[in-house]
Amino acid sequence: MITTKRGSSDKRGFSVEVNSSTQLQSGFYAITEVQDEYGPGDHGSYAFGDGKGGGLNDGDYDGGWGPKFNGQLIPQYDSPVDPITGKRSGTPWIARGKDNLKRFLETGILSTNNIAVSATGDKYNLRFSTSHIYQKGIIPNTQLNMTNFNITADYKFSNKLKFESNLQYNRQYTPNIPDVNYGPNSIIYNIVYWAGADWNMDDMKNYWQKGKEGVQQIYAEYQRYNNPYFMSYEWLRSHYKTDVIGQASLRYTFNENLNLLARTQVTTWDMVRTEKFPYSAGTYGRDERRGDYREDRRSLFENNTELLLTFDKDILPGFNTKINAGASQRVFQYKSMFASTNYLNVPGLYNFSNSSNPVQVGNFGSDMNVLSAYYSADFSFKKFLTVFATGRLDKLSTLPAGKNSFFYPSFGAVSVISDYVDLPETISFLKFRGSYANVKDGLTSSTIDNRVGTYSGENYNSPYDGPSYQNNTVYSTGFFYNNQTGATYGNELSNPNLNPSETSQTEFGMDLRLLKNRIAIDVAYFISNDGPSIFSLPISSTSGYTSALVNGIKTQKKGYEISVTGTPIQIADFSWDVLANYSTFQQTLTEIYPGITNLNTFLKVGDRTDRIYGSAFVRTPAGEIINTKAGIPERLAGTQSQYLGNANPDFVFGLNNKFTYKNVSLSFLFDGRIGGKIINYTQQQTYRGGRHIGTTQGIFAEARPQDALGVKAFVGQGVVVSNGAAIKYDVNGKVTNFSELQFAPNTVKTFVQDYVGRYYNTNEGNLMSRSFGMLKEVVVGVKLPSTWFGKSVSGANISFVGRNLLYFAEAKDTDLSQYLTDGATGTQTPSVRSYGVNLNLVF
Repeated sequence: MITTKRGSSDKRGFSVEVNSSTQLQSGFYAITEVQDEYGPGDHGSYAFGDGKGGGLNDGDYDGGWGPKFNGQLIPQYDSPVDPITGKRSGTPWIARGKDNLKRFLETGILSTNNIAVSATGDKYNLRFSTSHIYQKGIIPNTQLNMTNFNITADYKFSNKLKFESNLQYNRQYTPNIPDVNYGPNSIIYNIVYWAGADWNMDDMKNYWQKGKEGVQQIYAEYQRYNNPYFMSYEWLRSHYKTDVIGQASLRYTFNENLNLLARTQVTTWDMVRTEKFPYSAGTYGRDERRGDYREDRRSLFENNTELLLTFDKDILPGFNTKINAGASQRVFQYKSMFASTNYLNVPGLYNFSNSSNPVQVGNFGSDMNVLSAYYSADFSFKKFLTVFATGRLDKLSTLPAGKNSFFYPSFGAVSVISDYVDLPETISFLKFRGSYANVKDGLTSSTIDNRVGTYSGENYNSPYDGPSYQNNTVYSTGFFYNNQTGATYGNELSNPNLNPSETSQTEFGMDLRLLKNRIAIDVAYFISNDGPSIFSLPISSTSGYTSALVNGIKTQKKGYEISVTGTPIQIADFSWDVLANYSTFQQTLTEIYPGITNLNTFLKVGDRTDRIYGSAFVRTPAGEIINTKAGIPERLAGTQSQYLGNANPDFVFGLNNKFTYKNVSLSFLFDGRIGGKIINYTQQQTYRGGRHIGTTQGIFAEARPQDALGVKAFVGQGVVVSNGAAIKYDVNGKVTNFSELQFAPNTVKTFVQDYVGRYYNTNEGNLMSRSFGMLKEVVVGVKLPSTWFGKSVSGANISFVGRNLLYFAEAKDTDLSQYLTDGATGTQTPSVRSYGVNLNLVF
């Protein structure tokens, strides 16, 4: 339940509250550390020709496998060109781009300002608040603004009739937001993963080639990558979204035991996102680099109207009954349209009429209607026991006729033992609780993307909660050969007997307080049974389909959570409060579908659902890596992925301490996760590109310089097959003929680049611990003396805040707090610390 602030408790009948907070985001706690000893190229060779492969390894290059920076003369992207011969002369090969990423990123700013005015009378409550949030991104020319207005108005017509209302308006607007997805459209892709240190970030600020302004960017490569400043100031992605939420209700009280509530709420939002894709910008699928313009327009409308009757009375002495009965209707509508040019005729003119080829347009609309009837009943017998039950009947238009009405209940009990049992004096409070809840739904989706396959780059998912139409196999139109419109029929078989998906959860809990409530312990144990859900069952393509929509897949999640709060010290002017949390769970697959033994190739009934499977090395029975004749690790290819570990942590923890001395307080929050595995994608790509700091340290340090000399000098760990026998595998990638194989220590020398390219291009080679800990927040607060402000100010507080101050993890190139359920990391922007001040005044 969300409670909105209403009115004011001030004796004057009104109050004014002002709150202002400013934070600076600077200092990286998770950022990729790269090597700046070697430049771009391949096996130590590089020379710029045209940046498209016309030189020596100068197109689509790896940023760290070229020559070592020793000041030798090498033709580069900005080297002088002889006007007569057209040949590019060599210039000193030095690491001009040391710390390019850090020098490119800027200090971020997060500013929040709010003012609220409240007034209260005998018959009314009024409150108006407005706030503005401004965030300057750490990537140049990126920002986000949010303006919010909130109005609540209540009026008491009589002792029996009361009106309540609330209106919220929120506007998000920005002319440019960065794309963090993998590809040439990503800043990180262009600076860290594949770029070298041969170019200076400062030289990229004037990003147009002389004489080709508006047409051709300048960079060290022109086949795949993009100038970071060019991307920030020319490749613009805007976002404008307006949310309006309005609610109004009337409550009529018949008597002290019976009242009727009529309430309606409207939720609506409109969004427009544009992309100006400039000439000479390149990304996957847009190799001609002739620019594009795109618009993504979406709108959503939802109305929920309900009628709720409440009865509350002691029907017998000591026996209280509270019953709610209601009905509601949810009306949902969503529309979207996405349009894109197919290259531009005129550079810099971002208009659909400027499209070189026919404009590509796609639209989508959805409607949904949900009718509901529901009840809740609480029965309390004196102070001994409270039992409750709820039930809801929904009729949902997304499910097949005859299957679209479903009921789901919940029930539970609560007993406060300390109210009727004499317990030891140390026990201040003891409560036990238990509950069961069942929830059903069918063919809806929480988010939605742009629904158009012509779009490259960021695929934004907006809030939705509407129909997925997954059970409607229809024809879909799109652009196919030579920009001609075509139609395809869905390859999933619909199911007229589909039932809703289902989830049920049972929970038991205890609330224990000790030493006059100085220590509180809350323990909860839960069992969640998910399914049968709705999923796509693979079927033979000879049927004309590749999958069928069916009910199946059941999982069970078990876990518990412990929360401890306490006040170890509490004296006249000083107190110390502690809050600690610990939680853990495991989820297993309990059922798939009749006749199906494997889910997604690997999972079997009884397996944990968070098992990670991926590419792996071939190993001996003793666990040693088997290398090829070339001295690089053997790798299981194709679908022969292996079990690598579990993604979920063993447990999650949090610890918050607050110290208060008179008008000064200090609090700090430390949290994290322990256990689990994750694939470090950033590590994988920076190793492949030769940019990872590890390519010049540790086992690679001695042999790395020999690569540039054409000398194979690195010997990898593990063994080789010494008797020439071929390794044989079963369908699961397991070696079947160990008895025929003889092994000897690997002595084959190879290039560091070749070894790294094989070892770190596997999931196993980039597997890391998911464990991390963070000093999440430190706050110093001061309650300012009222004498400083006079009678006009009734309260004043100032606080100094630091967030994300310390970070502990196996690798600091990835912020694991951003990947709580994923099996692998992604191309995230470096994570920063923030420092700020917050001022609160009440007039």
